[in-house]
Amino acid sequence: MARVLAFRPLLRVGYLAACLLLSDHLSAQSSEPVDQTAEQLAALKAEIDAIESQLNAQEQTRDTLQETLREADIQIGVYDRQLNALSRQRVAIQDQLARLDTQREQLEEEQRQRSDRIEDSIQQLWVLQQGGGMRVWLGNQNPDDVARHLAFFQTIIEDQRATLAEYEQGLSAILSNRDATAETEAQLAQQTDAVGGTREKLAVQQALQQEALAEISTQLGNNQQRLALLMRDQQRLNALLDELQSLSIQSPSPLNEPQPFADTRGALPMPVSGTPTNRFGARRNADIRWRGWLIAAEQGEPVQAIYDGHVIYADWLRGQGLLLVLDHGDGWISLYAHNRSLLRNVGDRIRAGETIARAGASGGSETSGLYFEIRHQGKPVDPADWIRR
Repeated sequence: MARVLAFRPLLRVGYLAACLLLSDHLSAQSSEPVDQTAEQLAALKAEIDAIESQLNAQEQTRDTLQETLREADIQIGVYDRQLNALSRQRVAIQDQLARLDTQREQLEEEQRQRSDRIEDSIQQLWVLQQGGGMRVWLGNQNPDDVARHLAFFQTIIEDQRATLAEYEQGLSAILSNRDATAETEAQLAQQTDAVGGTREKLAVQQALQQEALAEISTQLGNNQQRLALLMRDQQRLNALLDELQSLSIQSPSPLNEPQPFADTRGALPMPVSGTPTNRFGARRNADIRWRGWLIAAEQGEPVQAIYDGHVIYADWLRGQGLLLVLDHGDGWISLYAHNRSLLRNVGDRIRAGETIARAGASGGSETSGLYFEIRHQGKPVDPADWIRR
């Protein structure tokens, strides 16, 4: 059915070709002049050539639009990851500024205490000098008392020197703190500029994405064409998963879990915070049924792995957008499509609950969310039997 729908315009070409042959046959029995028959045949051939050219142009246009959509989706994923990295950097820089502010307050308080001690000591020495106390101490006729007073006075002087040294060190620490704060604030300003620039680039790619989607929608003017596209997308996904399944069998999962995936029925978490908008097995349209869940979710919502495994595919696929596939061993896989960005790469080991992507609307999805499937030996299974909700 899909092949017939996909190539229905070509049937028209075949029909015109048949008309061409019939016309040729009738011309042999016709009494019309030969030049008139030749003129009709030439007109039919020209029409056939025009239709073939139109079909080829439409196919090339669709391929070009899909390539434009692919590049836009991929760049959106790149900029989305950059923004998340910049966001983490911003948090780290702000934490550093907070620590520097706390350190500054502590240094200034310690410096005030040193300043108070120095001021008190100076006042004491001034009182001794003005009151003649020092002459009384040193004028004592008892040599032992004189020596003791000199030692005490020397101790006071040494304490003042130590306090003054600490005060100088405190000033140096405060200056270092100010330099570090200024440098950190400069880093924050640069980071803010980087965020702004990345957001502008992201906006450009999102505009390109929307333009490509609008053009594709215009190209697919009727339901039969949309059905043919959906069926080709489904065939493409099945072919990919069949290939991945064969690779998975040849290369078993390196993870050795105490509980096999098959024993987790009804206990697995949702891959994203959201609500499925369809039922497994329900009709998607007249000829296609849902093989997984389309889960509504906000753009950028974290997508988590439902179980331990390793990444066997992480790339853009026509009809699925940014797609990530996890191998859980024993023929079990889970797939996550229409993502805004992919956060892990092929070969990465993944633990259950780990964020592997961010939900989105790549691949031409009309709504933001996540398309999710579980398969065993290549056959889709109902996620409702496995996911705890």
